[in-house]
Amino acid sequence: MKTVFLDRDGTLIVDPADERVDSIEKIELFPDSIEALRYLADNDFNVVIITNQAGIAEGRISEEDFWKIHSVVLDKFSESGIHILKTYMNNEAPGAISDLRKPAPGMLLQAAKDFNLNLSEIYMVGDSQSDILAGINAGCKGSILVKTAPNHDVISPDAIYTARDLLEAVVFVVEN
Repeated sequence: MKTVFLDRDGTLIVDPADERVDSIEKIELFPDSIEALRYLADNDFNVVIITNQAGIAEGRISEEDFWKIHSVVLDKFSESGIHILKTYMNNEAPGAISDLRKPAPGMLLQAAKDFNLNLSEIYMVGDSQSDILAGINAGCKGSILVKTAPNHDVISPDAIYTARDLLEAVVFVVEN
């Protein structure tokens, strides 16, 4: 099953200045998100979202509210005919010792187990070094950095490819 792992905040949706999508009002898709996801679907790729949500551990948002907000994100995609296979979310604080919080590979490994995926055939795409390392730590085919983080200055020598946006990243995934 052709699959790609995508980070959510900063990759599919704009990361707000406070780096916490803790209300529906803060949901803003990148201009190319729908087109990029449609391109993946047209090329028979499944999409799995892998997301850290530190705002829950910080008490800024409840897990229940996260899923309500996330359902609005998914609705925006489904309105365009895009299906997300599943979302894996970690709600631990940054710095938590965890097998799940990126850069740890736990969410990716769980997705591989749940859907019988061969990680060596899957790319992880994200806007941060923790996304890149999660893909590497899980044994993915490679990790791709998108330069969509708010500061646009993220550099990852560990990424196999650096793309200016999600659409460029998924074109690389499909072609490789």
